[in-house]
Amino acid sequence: MKTLIVYASKYGCTADCAKYLAGKIPGGAVLADINKPAKPIELSGFDTIIIGGSVYIGKMAKKLREFCSNNLDPLLKNKVGIFLCCALADQMDEALKNSLPSALLEAAKITMSFGSEARLDRMGFVDKAMIKAVTKGDFSGFKISHEAMDEFVKALMS
Repeated sequence: MKTLIVYASKYGCTADCAKYLAGKIPGGAVLADINKPAKPIELSGFDTIIIGGSVYIGKMAKKLREFCSNNLDPLLKNKVGIFLCCALADQMDEALKNSLPSALLEAAKITMSFGSEARLDRMGFVDKAMIKAVTKGDFSGFKISHEAMDEFVKALMS
């Protein structure tokens, strides 16, 4: 079984999660950063595809949304798992609905939020100001759940 992880990462949290997943998947996985493709991302040859992204202003990254829409037919022919790095887990379903085709969401074997991290040292002024305003400066709830990532891999590979 060959696995591809296609992801978009703005400040590195989603990339770290994708790398963690790749290390937990039996046989490993090929990583494809949608923002830094060395070549066009080819879906043939894979039977499991994981899509991962972060949520900003209620949606996943535009390039990732476009990739999913433009590749909907081949994606639907594979086993698909979708993860989000999302600070507000209760908003995950709405963010997915706003970002991805409904057929893909219905076909996904699993969708899950892994939590989030506030990497303020990597953020620009506007993003930093927005996140501070939304959280009122309380970042205590910002944690990535390795347990959730392990659960995701177990469910997807079963």
